[in-house]
Parts: sequence; structure tokens; C-alpha cells
Amino acid sequence: MPAVPTYLLTIAYEGTRFHGWQRQAGFRTVQQELEQAFAAIGCGAVHVEGAGRTDAGVHAIGQCAHVRLERPFPPDRLPLALNARLPDDVAVQAARAAPDDFHARFHARGKRYAYRCLTAPMRPAIGRPLYHWVRRPVDTAAMRAAAGVLRGRHDFASFATNPGYPRKRGTVRTLHHVHLLHRPGGFDFVVQGSGFLYMMVRNLVGSLLEIGFGNRPPGWLADVLAARDRRAAGPTAPAAGLFLLRVLYAPDLSPAGDEPGVTAAPDDAAAE
Repeated sequence: MPAVPTYLLTIAYEGTRFHGWQRQAGFRTVQQELEQAFAAIGCGAVHVEGAGRTDAGVHAIGQCAHVRLERPFPPDRLPLALNARLPDDVAVQAARAAPDDFHARFHARGKRYAYRCLTAPMRPAIGRPLYHWVRRPVDTAAMRAAAGVLRGRHDFASFATNPGYPRKRGTVRTLHHVHLLHRPGGFDFVVQGSGFLYMMVRNLVGSLLEIGFGNRPPGWLADVLAARDRRAAGPTAPAAGLFLLRVLYAPDLSPAGDEPGVTAAPDDAAAE
């Protein structure tokens, strides 16, 4: 029996009007829109499996997913066909053939996120749903100094919101890169790791902003990390500023074909 063709998709979307990635009855989701688009181009009822579940209001530039079709479809034509049926706040950026056993979530070696903040005193008129507007200056140097403690392998329980289901793999994760990039009118918090907990990036930003506002000293973040208690950390930053930039795979599976592999410990595989 011939193998079912498998494709790796790279997807971008503005999360403002979506109730997250995962299909949910009665709510508009990215997964639902993609599956409906596949049906519209004659592929029948398919399941589009994402590399992770972004929450309501969270955006993506490089979300990845896999799909198995009943018949081959030219990968270079697949994005064009799907985008002609998709709404204007989601688009398939690329598609490539993948191994028969490929799984977008379980084969992922890591993810890269960015959280964008505006610190201008005046309300932005353009792109408001794409940033967290904090309305006041922040001390980015203090935040950058504090963020260094996050690099490496740690128990991030203090930055994990209860997802509402039993967490099988605990709360230990590894962050390979942590950067706070100052730019005119605000800053970007960029982080890459082998796995992330539910709302972890937004909780990290909420705690860093407590330092940026001068409410806490830079050394406080290390104490929060050591506490392993969500009550010790700062508030959860809004979803609007969060972008999934990229899902990382082995070089031969990378959507771009040139992403270096990221070593992940066994219990860090398949980020939440």
C-alpha cells in the first residue's frame, strides 16, 4: 500500500481575531480555517497538526504544522491554493514534502518567540493589536541584566500558568538564547528554547516589566526562579505582544533548509 503524502507547512497569522490555534467548537481558530481551506481545494477532510497551540490573541510568523493527504499535491502550488481560500489574517508561507513519519510537534527541537512592547506615552494608531503598550518608560538595562539568569536549564515552575490538565513532563526547560533588544519606542524580548510551559513567555515578560518599572531590583528574578511558585512572579503580560517566530527542526527538516539543529534533552522534546 503506497505511503500517504506528508507535508510540512509554515504558517503566519495575526491572532487578534482567533481563539488560538486548536479547533474548538463554537470558536474561530487557525486550525479550523486551514482544515476548511484544504477541503475547499479538494483534499477532503484532513487533520492539520500544529507544532504547538498558541493562545487566543497570540500571533505567528513561523508556526509549523504537518498534514497527510490522500493524493500528492505539488508543494510549490500548495500555499497558493490554500491562500486563495484562507481569510486575510492567516497565510501559508511555504510547504515542503516531509518523511512519512514526520510529526510537526514531536520532531520539533525548539521554538523561538518574540514579545514586543511599546513604551511611548501616546497611544499607537497603527498596529495596536500587535504590541503590548505599557504607556511608560522602562529601564531596559536593568531588565537585560536580570534576564541573564534565565539562560540554561532550570525549573520554570514560577513562570508556568496551570494549563488545566496534568503536566506530564514537569516544569524543567532549557533556554538557549535570551535577548532583550532595545529599539526606538520600545523593546523586543526574544527567547529560544527546547520547550516552553503554558504562558511561560508572557509570565517572564510580566516579571521583567516589574524590574523595568523599578518595582523590583534585577536580582529579584533569580529569587523568583528559585521559588518555583507562580505566586512569586509578576503578572501575565497580554497576548497581543507575543509572536511565535520559528519552530526549529533538524537541518534536513527545517522549513528554510538552513536552520542549525538545536540539541534537546529527552524530557524537553515537543514543546507545549
